[in-house]
Amino acid sequence: MKQKRGMLIGLMVLAIAGLFLFSDFAVSGGGVSIDSLLGYFKKTYKPPEPLLPSGITVVPGFKGPEGRIPPIGRVREARGEVFVVHHGQTAAYRLKKDFPVFTNDTLVTGKRSRVSVGLNDRSVFGLAPRSKLVINKSVYNPEKRKRSSMLSLLFGRARFIVAKLMGQKAADYRVKTPTAVCGVRGSDFALAVTPIQETASSGHSLLSHLQMVGTAHAQIAPGGLISTVVTGSNTTLTFQGLTGPIQIVAPNSLSAATFGSAAITVTGVSPAMAASILNGIATNLGAMGMPPGME
Repeated sequence: MKQKRGMLIGLMVLAIAGLFLFSDFAVSGGGVSIDSLLGYFKKTYKPPEPLLPSGITVVPGFKGPEGRIPPIGRVREARGEVFVVHHGQTAAYRLKKDFPVFTNDTLVTGKRSRVSVGLNDRSVFGLAPRSKLVINKSVYNPEKRKRSSMLSLLFGRARFIVAKLMGQKAADYRVKTPTAVCGVRGSDFALAVTPIQETASSGHSLLSHLQMVGTAHAQIAPGGLISTVVTGSNTTLTFQGLTGPIQIVAPNSLSAATFGSAAITVTGVSPAMAASILNGIATNLGAMGMPPGME
């Protein structure tokens, strides 16, 4: 009896270990397919909650934030319903071409709307429909060729073109999402923050339900958010989940991270596919940046 019980316990231990190994393979070894990750860039997703909260009122006209705050950039193009909410205010204004944007502005695009914005350092970004982004910080000193920028993509899809400053010694341009952080120096890349549509694997889902998975494997399940990044040609950036190591994303590659997980292993895509993703979000964005004095 004792021998049978020992054999049974041994088999259970082996089964549990096998599930852990399977989970590792599912996340980093291909359980999440390239096609499914690229699919997050090709669809407009309904946000889990309104991008303009109930306490925000859309008002006519346009006013800047209170105080003599200088603008940090301007709208290059706006199509459809595009809104801005200044920090600490409850009014949302409709954005139009050439309107200024300011530090801590929140930008929101409607269901069939897009916006492209150029910042003072001539970096540019474009938002696809149903997207929400906050310009947390944008400081630029052209004489010293220094910039310090932080943007937060909270939901939706965006393309960023960040021209490297000539003589710039260190990168200080970051884009945060609810599940990851991108470190940028000079790049053309796209980010998508969307609901997760499928599990990495049935084995992974089972482990999640049993609460037997560490943070490196957790929460690949419907109902959460996933951040996916795609780089264009001549673009390299860092990408890190809320846990785990930094991933170096080379040109024409992708990675992704969910809440509480490390970024998955970087995977290459074809240059044509990367270009298609970038142009699908903001076609003419490249022509809006790259001024003299940039590389």
